[in-house]
Amino acid sequence: MSNKIHVLNEIVINRIAAGEVVERPVSVVKELIENAIDAMATAIQLDIEDGGRKLIRVKDNGIGMSHDDAFLALERHATSKLQSEKDLIEVQTMGFRGEALASISSVSRMRFMTKDESDEVGTRVVSEGGRITNAEPVAMNQGTIVEVRNIFYNAPVRRKYLKSAALESGFIHDLVLKIAIANPLIAFTFCDDGKIKVQTTPAPSLKERVSSLFPSEIVGNLVELDCSLDRVSLSGFIARPPYTRSSMRYIFTFVNGRPVKDRLINSSIIKAFANLVERGRYPIAIVCIRTPLDEVDVNVHPQKAEVRFLRPGVISGLITKAINEAIIGKDSNHPVHFNDWTTPTKFNVSLPDYASDGESQRKSFQVLQENNGQGFSFPQLGLTSQSNLGSRPKLTELSFLGRLPNSFVVLHDEQGLVILDHHAAHERLVFNRLCSSSESDPHIESQDLLDPMVVELTALESETLREHAEILSSAGFVLEEFGQNSFLVRSVPLWIEAKNLDNLLKDFVDTALQTGIKADPESLRRDLFRNLACRAAIKGSANISSTEISNLLLDLETTDGPSDVCPHGRPILVRISFDELRRRLGRK
Repeated sequence: MSNKIHVLNEIVINRIAAGEVVERPVSVVKELIENAIDAMATAIQLDIEDGGRKLIRVKDNGIGMSHDDAFLALERHATSKLQSEKDLIEVQTMGFRGEALASISSVSRMRFMTKDESDEVGTRVVSEGGRITNAEPVAMNQGTIVEVRNIFYNAPVRRKYLKSAALESGFIHDLVLKIAIANPLIAFTFCDDGKIKVQTTPAPSLKERVSSLFPSEIVGNLVELDCSLDRVSLSGFIARPPYTRSSMRYIFTFVNGRPVKDRLINSSIIKAFANLVERGRYPIAIVCIRTPLDEVDVNVHPQKAEVRFLRPGVISGLITKAINEAIIGKDSNHPVHFNDWTTPTKFNVSLPDYASDGESQRKSFQVLQENNGQGFSFPQLGLTSQSNLGSRPKLTELSFLGRLPNSFVVLHDEQGLVILDHHAAHERLVFNRLCSSSESDPHIESQDLLDPMVVELTALESETLREHAEILSSAGFVLEEFGQNSFLVRSVPLWIEAKNLDNLLKDFVDTALQTGIKADPESLRRDLFRNLACRAAIKGSANISSTEISNLLLDLETTDGPSDVCPHGRPILVRISFDELRRRLGRK
């Protein structure tokens, strides 16, 4: 009887490994550039043709390899980056498996040239399908050049599933951006079919590298991140809302200098922006995390794209803390503000509030005076900018022009017109106040209803409401069960209208159901606050006075929280410069 089990030959083994390591051209680029970084290169050049399907060439000025090492490098699991099992636990290099070159060569035609400082000439090794077909000396400077041609030429099924050249090039372009961000001290050049797409010189800091890679409109909206928590540090930049994108393409995340796609990091960033951007919109963020090597596992994915943290709670908390400090300025010894964010002087003078029905209520607000019926000017408050990445006009410099019928408020300054959405502005202020109140006092003040309201729910909705009754209670609602699937609402928060109560509570239940019967309490609380703020805010059609507008604007200047967007992420104001008006009117 013949044996059924046998050992595969090395070529087949490499081809199987290539299925995990080499998914598409961008996988090859990633492995080769990471090798160049590990070789201590200070300049890396990447050339591709036909989206990388025809040619991928990576040239670096790193330490290079000797003649003997050039041959060993093409062997599977041959590497200079690991000496012991301990090195695998605390990986300090970008590559470490010893699979990349062997796997790449098994599915392509490769030419490999390298030279270290000890050799007078370099070594050129040519392989096809994983078999070395030629080797010879070559005159070259110290460093390494790897040319990969006709990827998947011997795996036609895999090659057939590659996307268009433009799409494959796009994947590579995104990768080069990520690696260039993570390594500001290295010069990068990326050429696509002979056209330069990325070209950078060594930058002394992440800030300079970001400024050289991104358009000025993005750079001008960035604010710096700088935070640490329990031996873990975070740095980088975020764009202030409402400057967002329709996909997560502009969320760049790094762990110990390694670009990663980590669900924990991405979800923490998106959660931190939950009340700042519209649903379906994503922030622009560059988040660089530094953690002890023994607290992160980078060996969980063949392409090293995912990581696993020993203390995920610390990572999530750090991201939330860093973004809150940057946007709101809380819990920070060195407050970080938006490009145009300011720290104003606060006043404690009682003036009428602007209520949702247009009538005034007594609240604590700041003083502004109307200027002889010709529009009002704001007193200078001695505000100082905390950012050096950009600037914007202060609300205290705006003057009142008028209101559009049943719509927005029109303001102006020396630079142009400003259209204010007063509903969105008041909504943001109420939301910030709700959040602030809940932090200082777990239970928000409520008012009794003259006629308690009955809310009818389904069995599932009723169970969900019972599970999260404490959240409603802390927000100022007093409910009691009134039958099997009915609830009696006796009290509501001070600034909510009872006529919208039924829809508001059902929205709350729907949100809880979307995230499961035991949804995240903090997320639900913020969703509830968003809905409360929207219903309590002055309506867009309300006829408010110029004094009320002035109070509203100054409150935006001094609110303890974001002031650029409403809690749903919509912009509060839009600027139209006089230069733009002149251009449209043919004056420029």
